[in-house]
Amino acid sequence: MGPGIFRRGAALSVDLVALSAVLFHPFPLSVVVLVYWVDLLGGTARRFCQTVVAAPREAFSPTGPPAMRRNGDPNPLRFFTPKLGTLRPVTWLPPIAIHNLKPAVVGLFTAAPLTAVAVGATVGRLAPPFALGSWPTAGLLTAGGVAVLAKHGSALQQFVRSERPPARRILPGVQWLGPVLMALPVAAIDTVYAGADFDPSAGFTAVALLLVVGRITHETRRSDPPTGAEPFEISTPPGRPTEVFHVEQRAVRTAGALDGLVPRTEWDLLNVVSRLAALSAVAVVGFSVALAVGPTVGLVATGLALGVLAVGFVLTGIAHFELAFGTMEYRLYGDALVAYDTRLDAVQWHVPLQAIRAVSIERDRSERPPRTDAATVTLDRTDLDIDQSPYGFYRQSLPYVQNPERVAERIQQAKAR
Repeated sequence: MGPGIFRRGAALSVDLVALSAVLFHPFPLSVVVLVYWVDLLGGTARRFCQTVVAAPREAFSPTGPPAMRRNGDPNPLRFFTPKLGTLRPVTWLPPIAIHNLKPAVVGLFTAAPLTAVAVGATVGRLAPPFALGSWPTAGLLTAGGVAVLAKHGSALQQFVRSERPPARRILPGVQWLGPVLMALPVAAIDTVYAGADFDPSAGFTAVALLLVVGRITHETRRSDPPTGAEPFEISTPPGRPTEVFHVEQRAVRTAGALDGLVPRTEWDLLNVVSRLAALSAVAVVGFSVALAVGPTVGLVATGLALGVLAVGFVLTGIAHFELAFGTMEYRLYGDALVAYDTRLDAVQWHVPLQAIRAVSIERDRSERPPRTDAATVTLDRTDLDIDQSPYGFYRQSLPYVQNPERVAERIQQAKAR
C-alpha cells in the first residue's frame, strides 16, 4: 500500500503544482504551461533512459529491417543493432542490451539539439506580465521542478525494478517533438499578454483549469505499463571447438576511427548522411555567430567546432567498433561455425558448415585497415534469414581477424570434410 500510494502521489505531483498555480497565481496559464513544459522535458529524458535499460528483444531480427544495401546503414552505431547479449556496467542498473544503445543514443542526440534551440529561443524572448523571481512564481516553478524530478525519478525506478518491456514498446517516436512544439503555446500566451487590447486573464484562467483537470483525469486513468518478454538467445553447441579465431584489437579500433570519420561508401549509397547533417548544423551555427559578433569570431568558432566534431566522430567510431567487434571469437566446431562475444557472454550467430557456399577475404579499406595484418573473412551463406543492413554484413563476416588467410583456409578445410 505504501509504495503504491507514493508512486501515485509522485505521478500526480506535477498536476497538483499546476492546480496550485490556478488557485494562487494571478496569471495561472503561463505558469501551468511552463510547469507542463518542464514535465514534457523530464518525461522525454526518462523514456530515453528507459530505452537504454529496456529488456533485450525477443526476436533474432526485427520483423521490419532497414531497406538498405549490405552494410549501407548510414546511422552511427549501426552494428549495435544485431548484437545479442547484455552488459552490466554497474550493479545498481539492470543488464543493458547493447542493441538498445543505438536507438537511445541516436534519438537523444537528434532530439537534444532541437529541444535546446526551441527552449533557448523561447525563454530568451519571454516577457511575461510578472517577474519570474517574484512570489509566488518562484515558489511554484521550484515546486514544479521538484515534482518533475520526483515523478520521473519514481517512474524510472519502478521501471528498472519491474519486468521491463523491450525497447520498441517504449522508445519515444514523434513524442520527442513534444518539448519542441510546446514552445509554440508558451510563446503565444506571452504574445497575447504583451499585445492584447483586452484583459485575457479570466479566459486564460478557465483554460488553465480545464488543462489541469484534463491532465489529472488522464493520469488517474492511465493503464499499467507493458510487461517484459523472453529475450532471444542462441545456445552454444555441445563439445569443445576445434579451433578459435580471434580479432586484432588494433585493427578494430583503426577501422572504427576510419568509419567514424570517413564512413564506408557503397556503389549506390553514400554512407555519410549523419556526418553531413552534423556538418550542416555546425555551418548554420557558425553563420549565425558570424552575423551576431563578426566574421573573425565566427570563423574561429566554426573551425573549433569542426575540430571537436571530427574528434567526436573518431571516438564514437572507435567505441562503436570496440563494442561491436572488439571481443568477438569465431569458434569452429565439427559441423558449425559460431560467433561468440566474450564481453557479452553470448552467441551472436552460428552457421552450419554445409550452409557456407564459399569463403573469401575482403581487402578494401573498410574491411582491411591500413598498417595491420588483420582483414575481414566473408562467408557466402545459403541460410541467411535476412541480408539487409546491418545484419547481412554482421552475420556473414568475420571482421578484422588475425591471420585471415589461415582462417579462410581452416574454414574451407572443415567444410570439405
